[in-house]
Parts: sequence; C-alpha cells; structure tokens
Amino acid sequence: MRHLLLVTLGPVQEFIAQARRTRDLWFGSHLLSEISRAAAADLAGRGALLVFPALDPALDKDAEELVPSASPLRPSGKPPLAIPNKILCEAPDGLDPKELASAAVRAAEARWLELAAAVKRVCADLIAPGVEQAWVEQLRTFLELGAAWTRLPDEDGYAAARRELEQEIAGRKLLRDFPAWHHQRGSVAKSSLDGARETVLTDPKNRPAHLVRRYRITTGEDLDAVGLVKRAGGEPEQFVPIANVALAGWIASARERFPQKIAEIEGVCEQEGFRRVGRPDLSCGKRLFAWDAEIFLEDRWAAMLSEAAGEPEAAGEPNDPPSRQRISEIARKWRKSSAMQELLGKMNTPFPYVACLVADGDHMGRALDHVPHIQQHRTFSARLSYFAERAREIVEQEHRGILVYAGGDDVLAFINVAETLSCAAALQEAFTGIVQEALASAGPDVPMPTLSVGIGIGHLLESMGHLRRLGGSAEKLAKTRRNALAMVVDKRSGGTTSLCDVWSDGPVVRLRSAVSLLGTRQLSAKKVHEIGSELSRMPAKGTLLASEQPAWADLLRKEVERILARSGAGGDLTASEVGLSFRRDADYDARRTEVEQWVSRMLVAKVVAEATLTTQPKERS
Repeated sequence: MRHLLLVTLGPVQEFIAQARRTRDLWFGSHLLSEISRAAAADLAGRGALLVFPALDPALDKDAEELVPSASPLRPSGKPPLAIPNKILCEAPDGLDPKELASAAVRAAEARWLELAAAVKRVCADLIAPGVEQAWVEQLRTFLELGAAWTRLPDEDGYAAARRELEQEIAGRKLLRDFPAWHHQRGSVAKSSLDGARETVLTDPKNRPAHLVRRYRITTGEDLDAVGLVKRAGGEPEQFVPIANVALAGWIASARERFPQKIAEIEGVCEQEGFRRVGRPDLSCGKRLFAWDAEIFLEDRWAAMLSEAAGEPEAAGEPNDPPSRQRISEIARKWRKSSAMQELLGKMNTPFPYVACLVADGDHMGRALDHVPHIQQHRTFSARLSYFAERAREIVEQEHRGILVYAGGDDVLAFINVAETLSCAAALQEAFTGIVQEALASAGPDVPMPTLSVGIGIGHLLESMGHLRRLGGSAEKLAKTRRNALAMVVDKRSGGTTSLCDVWSDGPVVRLRSAVSLLGTRQLSAKKVHEIGSELSRMPAKGTLLASEQPAWADLLRKEVERILARSGAGGDLTASEVGLSFRRDADYDARRTEVEQWVSRMLVAKVVAEATLTTQPKERS
C-alpha cells in the first residue's frame, strides 16, 4: 500500500526574524533550509518520491541540490536552492511511512547539531565555562519537527489525502510543547535576539578581541547557543552589510563618475582594516565595493574605527581615552582628505534607508485542491523551484539586492529603495507567468494563484529584526486584499506611512508617476503635507448624515484644488494632473478615501524620489 507522507520543520518566521545583523538573518534562513535539505535527502535516499519540493529534472541538478552546503555558493558557483520547511513525499508500497518519518527527523536533528558543533569549535573562547549541559539542552529543544501520513489508495484519492495531512499537521501545531528547562545557569543575561534562552557567552571583559571583531559582538550583546550559531555560522565575508545594499545605487553612480575617488577611499579602508565584503557573484557585493559602505556615512566613522581596532564597544564610542583621541584624529583627517571631501561634495548625501521585500503566493492551497494527481503536483512543485531561481536573479543580479530566502512561493530580500518598485513588478510578472505555465495542464477551472508583495522601508541602522518586521507588516497588509502591492515606510522623522493597491490597479505605474511629479519638483512635498493636514481637520468617514455628504464632498474637492493651484513651490496644478479623479457622483466618504490614499501614495513616492535623487551628482548652482 502506498502512503503520502508530510514532514514539517520549524520554527520558521520567528526564528528568521530574530536578527540584529545581516549574517543573523541570512544564516538563520540558511540553517532552516539546510535542516530541511537533510530531511529531504534522507527521504529520497530511502526510496521516497519527493512531491514538494520537486526539483526540476530539466535542470539536471537533483543530486546536487540534496547535497549539504554550508556556504552560500556551491563548487559550481551557484547558490544552493532553498528547501522549504514542508516536505511532501510518496512512500511506495513496501516502505513503512513511520520509519521514513523517524529517519528524516533524525537526519534533520543530526544536521542541526553538526552545524552547531562547527560553530562551537571556532567560538570556544567566546563560550563561558561550565555551559556544556545548557548548550546541549538549548540546541536539542530548539527544533519543532512533525510528521503525518495516510494511505494513498489510487490517483483519484491524492487531493483528499493531501488535504487530510495538512489538517492533521495544522491541528498538531496548535498543541505546542513547552518542555521544562533543567540546566539553567541562573543570574546570567538572556539572549539579546529574543530574550528566551540564557546566554552561553563569557563575560564581555573575557571575550577575545579578534572573535568579538570577527563576529561583531558588542559589549552589551549576549547570545544563547542558537543565536551564536546564527551569528558565527559561515565566513563573515559571505554576508554583505546592509549599508552596501542600501547605498548600492549611490555607490554605482559614484564609481561611474568618480572612479579615482572611490579607489582612494578603498585604500583608506585597506589601511584601517575595515571589514571586507566578499561575494563577487552579487551585483551589490565585492565587485561594486569591497568594504563596508558605512564609510560613506560620516556619523558612522567612529563606530567603524572602534570596531576595526577591536574595541569592545563595537557599535559606539570606545571607553579608552587614547583610543578615542586616535579615532577623533583619523575622523578629522578623513573630513579633510581630498578623496572623501571631494566625493561627498560632488555627490548628493547618501540616502540611509533600505527596503525589506516579503512576497508570498495567494490561494496556493485552493489551486492545489484542483490538482487531482500526484504527478501534476510534482510538476507544479518543480516549476515553483524555478521561480525561486528566477527570484534570485531578479533580486541579486538585476536589482542589486540580497536574497535571504526564496523557496516555493515565498521570497524575503533586501533592496535599495530606488529599485524596489521595479523589483516588485518583476517578481510579480515572473510568478504569474511561471504559475500559469505550471497549471496549464490542470484544466481551465483551476483558480490561478497570485502574488502579494510587501515592501517595508526603514533606516539602515535599525536592527534586522525591525526591518524584517516592517516587511512582514507590509506583506500582511497586501494579504488583506490579495494579489496586491503594499508599502510601509518608517521614517525616523515623519512617522509611518502605509499604502496598498491590487496589481490590477497598476500600483507601480501610479507610484512611478508620483515619483516623477515629486522628483522633478512639479509637485512640492509641502503641498502634499498641507493637503494631509487639511484632511485631518475634516470629519472622519462614517460621521456625516447622507444629507451632509454632498456639501462636505464639494468642500474637500475645493480645498484640495485651492492648495494645488496656489503658486509657489511646485507650481499650480490641477487635480487630474496629480492623479486625483474627483468623480462628480462620489460622496464625502468616497472622496475622503481617495484623497487619503493619494496622500499616502505621494508620501511613499517622496521616499522613493529621494532615494533616486541621491544617486545623482549635485546640481550645479
């Protein structure tokens, strides 16, 4: 009797989100993928037939993608494919699904412990004495593994069997285990990443300076066993600093126009021992700028020098007066140096914001319910694997970003703000084309999945966890409408602005039009803020009687037109020229909604326009 087997591994979202640095985020995602890869490889090695993920035979890489990879690049020069945390497979007649599931779980646990052991060896001098039992307990209680299986009597019963497994696993996840801690150290700090487990690090004054510098551990930072594995896994040069992503457009423009100045600044980075950037395969990596791009942010010089010198205050000013004096002297020298002074004088100030992009497929389960046979599902899964590869190309090669994760219909990436709109549009287009092709053989009645994309924009000095949450909030907003693009902008001075439009309404075209209006100064940001302020003084939606709606709708229109038509910065404009329709039959509530959405769109576009403008040289007066 054949069986259908589903193995799940976690935790996923909360684990990935617990990050302070790029390496925390990327390696956390990579860890989960490697653990899933070990389980999938074990299942395939025992004769199970993978349904999801199903690797595309046309790419002739099935064997390679099931081989472990501790590095972001395989010997072939290609990144390993991300393996999702759900593994669905068929157990042929003669194979015990329970034994298959148990073996897969053991393989996943073994891979996790193997990766952790490698970190423990290189970080032995960072780890406090007497924490062996706590270390083991933290590692062994981390993974959440589950499995369910059911009989698969014939091809026609496949869809029902798959739904049954999904329901069983979903029900089990509602019954979470909370094992007791037996090896607490007591009177020590909790992890700085999530505050859940006790630190395994030694006292800050006993931490070797070369390891502190290598893994960028600040004095006030503590890590548990899981957090240390995330921070110290892989080689530091594998991880591109978030500043290099945020300033990618600015650096590319500066290198093109002032190559000699960039070369001189690279010499300064070499001399001071700043952190190097590897990854020549990435368009925002070594081939763009081989050092931490925070050097282009003047207020970060002291922290960078402190870190390069091995000071424990890696994120701030050093305590030692001689070190502080030396750092101040070097910073003054840089301010007067011809290369730095001339470059920062000729280019607009770098825009210190970055975008976290989170994308997820809509109605995937509903579409799969219309895929009646296992082979059709396997074909669909293989095409989703191709989308993951295409997503990597779009993000890392075409838009100078870094891909944290792409598995199935999920994408998590960081992009410079100026390129976020084109990147989101390219992902949506690629997903739509690939999914339509994959489900073409399933029949005309299959509901086509769509892609919701969320973009969270925040300051590059915010924690990775905060940036990730901004992207997650935007994705949740997009999911409220489905098949949508949502953006959440968190400005350090200006509060938070949100925007959400379905793809069929052309959100990218609308935003690009708004960016053009603001970027060319046809419309001033001051007028946008004035209209927003005027709106805040008018009645809220749902508070007016039906008889009052027409008069207030007319008043709102006239106030907006008055502000737009006023001479001064931005010139005089009509409502239609800035994208406001003002339909005559609209009541007050509908008109207020239109203006609210317009203001949000313009405030979001203002940020994109600022990012785009800063990649250009200064205008000569």
